[in-house]
Amino acid sequence: MPDSPALAVCFGEGLVALVPATTAPLEDCRTFHRSLAGAEWNTAIALASAGIRTSVVSRVGDDGFGRFLTAELRRHGVDDSAVEVDPDAPTGLYVKELTPLADGSVDGTMHYYRGGSAAAAMSPATLTAERASALLHEAALVHTSGITPALSPSTKAAQDALFAETRGDRLLSFDVNWRPALWRGREEAGRAVLAEYAHRADAVFCTRPDAEAVFGTADPQRLRELIPEPRHLIVTSPTGATAFDRTERTQSEALEAHVVETIGAGDAFAAGFLAGVLTGLSLTGSLARAHRIATRALTSTRDHVD
Repeated sequence: MPDSPALAVCFGEGLVALVPATTAPLEDCRTFHRSLAGAEWNTAIALASAGIRTSVVSRVGDDGFGRFLTAELRRHGVDDSAVEVDPDAPTGLYVKELTPLADGSVDGTMHYYRGGSAAAAMSPATLTAERASALLHEAALVHTSGITPALSPSTKAAQDALFAETRGDRLLSFDVNWRPALWRGREEAGRAVLAEYAHRADAVFCTRPDAEAVFGTADPQRLRELIPEPRHLIVTSPTGATAFDRTERTQSEALEAHVVETIGAGDAFAAGFLAGVLTGLSLTGSLARAHRIATRALTSTRDHVD
């Protein structure tokens, strides 16, 4: 290992997830387990589990949930020193509703309570704060997603600033993460925003349903023609993935796993692929690492690997 391993920085919202102890309608659930959630935070934890030095830039409330989230980052080996604490706004949360499926897995439906949260107040100033600025300057990789600009005008301004920075050798990774509920009433504008970020990123992750919704096609080759700029483009489905490194293309099948729930698997997949890139693996090797880490996220109702 090098003396100063490459640093990955994840920028986005952290949430507390309340996961019911039973698969039932919420009105019938009496007990809930607390867990960390949020796409970029899930990715940060998975990156750290892969041996990558990782930090998070974000905001939480000055409350028990915020302290829980930052403690969870530290427990998983993620640096939380650039997570600001808002003295007034609360930490966002969501409640997961679990429905049993015929194959023995469960379907998770998220009910969000994030309006006016501390993370929704992220802004360009969040990125220029002393600690965040130092980490971003050092980072070999910055990862963010299409959830962040949907939260508020100030979070979109922050992501705009992130994409506008001169990057040098730093890689900028973007997971499309189309969430129509967050763009309700402004869906077309949302699609345009996410498409613009995809064109400007160095690595883009997109599920086939998100690709169809945002770009009008789920075909990986057609998507590559529409988005030629990123070095890496990775299109995923429950059965496998297609990945591009410039003109190189490779495909792989998902690993067999006992699936409990799929939420968070995409975040772990992105982390595995990015860890492969940072450690010099080939396109095929990075894809294989992505599948291995994603499999770990499929085996529980938590959103992140443990």
